[in-house]
Amino acid sequence: MQRLKYYGFGLLLGLLVVYAMFGNRTCSSPNEIKMYELARQHFVLSDKAQCKLNCLRKNVDLLKIELRHFEINYDVSAPRNKPCGEYFVHPKEEFKGQYAYKILMLDCDTITRIDDIQTNADINCQCH
Repeated sequence: MQRLKYYGFGLLLGLLVVYAMFGNRTCSSPNEIKMYELARQHFVLSDKAQCKLNCLRKNVDLLKIELRHFEINYDVSAPRNKPCGEYFVHPKEEFKGQYAYKILMLDCDTITRIDDIQTNADINCQCH
């Protein structure tokens, strides 16, 4: 019976050590983590972006929900820009047919600023 107590104590102690070392890690890629961060921050839209969002018949809340189907294109993004990192966001490959737009997002500390929404050629928005 004494051995069982030692085994249980050692097991619990080992579990605590493993949790302390690896407890807050996820299986998410850095791209997914950054997209989650951008989508959860407060949004500020430029006049042009607001006009294009209205043209697409969407609002900010719907846009935040749809961003889970988007990813960052790091080839054309500039995340180290000062004062705000610049991210070009487009739909993931499996969702390209559902979303007819791409977004230019600026990560300014706790605010996500959307400067432009690039729509496909078949959508004609008269925004300047």
